[in-house]
Amino acid sequence: MGLIDSANNYLQDYKPVQIVLSTVGLTTLGYYAISSVTNKEFRNKLQKKFFSAVKSVPAVQAKIKQERKEIKKTITKGFNTNVEDAHFTLPLSGVPTDKLIGQMEDLMKVDESHWTGSKVSGCVYLGDKQHTDLLNKAYSMFSLSNPLHPSVFPSIRKFETETIAMVSNMLNGHSKVVGALTSGGTESIFMAVKAYRDYYADKTSNPEIVVPVTIHAAFDKACQYLKIRIKHIELGADYKVNVAKMEAAITSDTIMIAGSAVNFPHGIIDDIPALAKIALKHQIGLHVDACLGGFIIPFAEELGYDIPVFDFRVQGVTSMSVDTHKFGYAAKGTSVVLFGNKQLRRAMYFVIPDWPGGIYASPTMPGSRPGGLVAACWASLVSLGRDGFREKAKGVMETTTNILKALREIKEITIIGDPKAMVIAFTCENVFYVNDYMSKKGWHLNALQRPNSLHICVTAKLIGMENEFIKDLKDSIKLVEENKSNLPKDGTAPIYGTAHSIPDREMVGTILSDFIDALITNDQSKSQST
Repeated sequence: MGLIDSANNYLQDYKPVQIVLSTVGLTTLGYYAISSVTNKEFRNKLQKKFFSAVKSVPAVQAKIKQERKEIKKTITKGFNTNVEDAHFTLPLSGVPTDKLIGQMEDLMKVDESHWTGSKVSGCVYLGDKQHTDLLNKAYSMFSLSNPLHPSVFPSIRKFETETIAMVSNMLNGHSKVVGALTSGGTESIFMAVKAYRDYYADKTSNPEIVVPVTIHAAFDKACQYLKIRIKHIELGADYKVNVAKMEAAITSDTIMIAGSAVNFPHGIIDDIPALAKIALKHQIGLHVDACLGGFIIPFAEELGYDIPVFDFRVQGVTSMSVDTHKFGYAAKGTSVVLFGNKQLRRAMYFVIPDWPGGIYASPTMPGSRPGGLVAACWASLVSLGRDGFREKAKGVMETTTNILKALREIKEITIIGDPKAMVIAFTCENVFYVNDYMSKKGWHLNALQRPNSLHICVTAKLIGMENEFIKDLKDSIKLVEENKSNLPKDGTAPIYGTAHSIPDREMVGTILSDFIDALITNDQSKSQST
């Protein structure tokens, strides 16, 4: 207690406000002193320790706990989950089929009301009833099938191998390109990273990958799971990855680099030929993440749009990922990962020859997989064909071009980079408040950070909606300007603005985990109260 008594005696002549202000000043000074350290990794460690020390103060802990509790309440309320006829234990007797289907149809109508108005960025990529009926029919015909048992379900192998071949051909795959079907873009990326790790196992026991800061978060996820170091490289003025800085970051432990076509945040296509030269020079892999753009930009190129080469035509591209469940218009839960040679694909496999349960092997993460999704994916590709995909891409690109042209005429708007396809990112003053007003008009746009901005991903559902989008955007900008002195506090803008400005990213991560807690925890108490 001697130290505390000495401190109290020393501070007794100071007013509380002086102490508080001095503490804030020292805290701020300490933070900026840490920020001035040039070594990024060392700086991050210092920041982490600094914020950890601040959060260990009891008063700060209590405040954080209370704020997190309030945020959780807000998040849970925002889900608007129906808690009528809730089942938190198995019903004693099964619910009759007619009643059950009726309940599910009511819930489905609520969900559909959120996207049938054609104002959702991405998310629902087609939504055409005839096509959806085809997918549902294909799934139901093979709903009991499982690719894990090819001798029982030989049709699924046909659907799977032909889907991989069609996607490879679309991306100009040469004769050595092979691939696999996965559950989505995250798994495609995960399996590619895993393949490179094992393929280069003789090269290094401490593998690392080098990627743009705009690369999909699935790369970070894969590296966290697989214990692989990941280096994020800054962008150039054109919002493409800085090629020189990427090459400078490569070491003897680097197993792969990556680029996007297009990237999720800004719709930018990285300089894939330049990255390929680096990969060839250092004899490492190059993965092109075309999960989002893979079914648009090949056909946009055919239609004469300015699309830089990005696929297997580029020597040095050794793997690609493309989502069939996005602009391939398949049911949710399918994607394709492609490799430039069989040896690299084999490095993706899991095999265990000595298991007492028998010889076991699987190409990707799951064991059992839903054959119905494979069948529906194949049906989507075959039913549309090249002409169908080209026609959809034509409508998407025309709408995107019209939106871009109109955005350039709005003086308050700044477009991020030079988007080549269906994703447009833009910013303006109080951009998150603009987003809230757009939400009230029925639009669901994506909020971005670094820089704070929004993006719209133009889907087939949005074809021909450019005039309405621009009108609503202009109205929203005007509303923000009119209410500038008293901006609303009931939307997402205060949350986005605060989260993006908090220097303690670990705290933001904690709040994101709170979000997941709320998302996957049932509403039992809420149900009982109603």
